Amino acid sequence: MYKAIISDLDGTLLNENHDVDEFTINTVKKVLEKGIKFYIATGRSYFGAKEVMDKLNLEIPLITSNGARILNSEGKEIYIKNLEEKYLNKIFEIDYKSIGKDIIINGYSGNDWFVVEDVIDFFINQRPDRLHVPAQIEEKGFKNKKFTKIFFLGDHDKLLELEKIIIESTKNKVITTFASERSLEIFSKECDKSIAAEYLLKKDNLKLEDAVAFGDGLNDYSMLKKAGKGYLMENSLYKLFERLPNNEIVKSNENNGVADKITELFLEREWKLWKRKL
Repeated sequence: MYKAIISDLDGTLLNENHDVDEFTINTVKKVLEKGIKFYIATGRSYFGAKEVMDKLNLEIPLITSNGARILNSEGKEIYIKNLEEKYLNKIFEIDYKSIGKDIIINGYSGNDWFVVEDVIDFFINQRPDRLHVPAQIEEKGFKNKKFTKIFFLGDHDKLLELEKIIIESTKNKVITTFASERSLEIFSKECDKSIAAEYLLKKDNLKLEDAVAFGDGLNDYSMLKKAGKGYLMENSLYKLFERLPNNEIVKSNENNGVADKITELFLEREWKLWKRKL
């Protein structure tokens, strides 16, 4: 019997509107009442993740920035692994606009989210209900920040081209991954979601093998591969299906895939009642 659940947020626990419905909220509440541990492992910053925790009415530790930063249930930082300055400088030397003029560079530094362009309207139009938007700062100030994660938003083919240049310029000393087709993310090789999950699980006297995990992007790969059972969302990035061809696939995020599988695994009575209704 598994004793813990680890879930990504966007494309996984959240629907296409980046929201959670009552079924998911109630399911998470019920598994917690049964003593099952529940962890969030996201590429979001702390405030981006906390938006969801507030909707779920939960106070739990949060794995953010793809495992580069962990905050306890009170929002206190208990683990951080920033990108090394020498690799950041290599990335900043790349003329990414020559690859795609619409590519946007972003960075997470502590609780803050920074950009160097006037693109705030882009993020608001993308999600009008968004509570947390990036702060625009000058390029010089951006390059002087310490970052847990740098990410580029843009066309997938252009980002694939950019990824190759980043890998070459840093001599493959950073992790590059895709959270979605339009988001290329870079973070330290000394961290990922699986390492961060192991850190939290150990505090609860558990191992990654004691947990089930859910994800949809390449930034979930290590967590899904190392967990006791790793589930891929039906809507997962095509590259994740290629990397984990034998993992079980659950319903899409739009169809409550996570809550549905959690009910089956941990809430036997509710699962039987649900099956009778079909």
